[in-house]
Amino acid sequence: MSASFDRFLNARHRQSRKASLGRAFTVTRQSWRLNDDPREIAPEVEVMATRRSASEAADLAREAAWSFKRYGFHKPSGAWWGADSDMFHRFMVGPSSRRATGALLAFALAGVAAVAISQRKSGGRRRTRDKS
Repeated sequence: MSASFDRFLNARHRQSRKASLGRAFTVTRQSWRLNDDPREIAPEVEVMATRRSASEAADLAREAAWSFKRYGFHKPSGAWWGADSDMFHRFMVGPSSRRATGALLAFALAGVAAVAISQRKSGGRRRTRDKS
C-alpha cells in the first residue's frame, strides 16, 4: 500500500465502534480527491447500506473496495479502501446511528419521566403544618 494513502485512512472522520447485535450495521463510503488534504477537507459521505448484519456489512464493504483497480484493508481503522486515478474511497462498517440516536432519546425521555414522577410524589406529600 502506498504511504500516501495513510493520510486518508488515518483521518479522524471515523464512526463509533460500539458493539451491536443483529441487523444494526451500516456501510458508509467516504471519498476524497487524491490531491485533497483529509485534515482540511471533510470527505464526501454516502450511506451505502443500513440494517445489515455485521457479516453482510463487512462483505459489502470488501466487495465495494474490490471494484477499484487498487484496493486493500487498513487494519488500524478497520476500513476497506479503494482508489482510482483521481479519487480515494474508504468503506466504513459501523453501528447504525439511527438506532443509537433512538436509544439515547428513549433513555432521555425515561429520565425526564422519572424526575417528573418523583417531583409529583414528593410535592404532594410535603405539607407543612403551622404549629402556632
